[in-house]
Amino acid sequence: MHRLSQFLDHLAPLMLRGPDAEGGIVMTGRLATQVASDPQIHLVGYGPSASTIGANRAGRAAASELLASLALR
Repeated sequence: MHRLSQFLDHLAPLMLRGPDAEGGIVMTGRLATQVASDPQIHLVGYGPSASTIGANRAGRAAASELLASLALR
């Protein structure tokens, strides 16, 4: 049996996990790729964006959100 949070262990140095017992990362943004605690970080390929089609759409949305946040668009 896998604990879901083990799949996020490699992200531990970024300190993105919430204080709850589950230790998950709170996501936000148009397609839920943006980390709520650090909007400059987008996790594409996790959760709803894990499928091939989802990752393509999420990648496009993440790029648009990042460009907007950097005032490049």
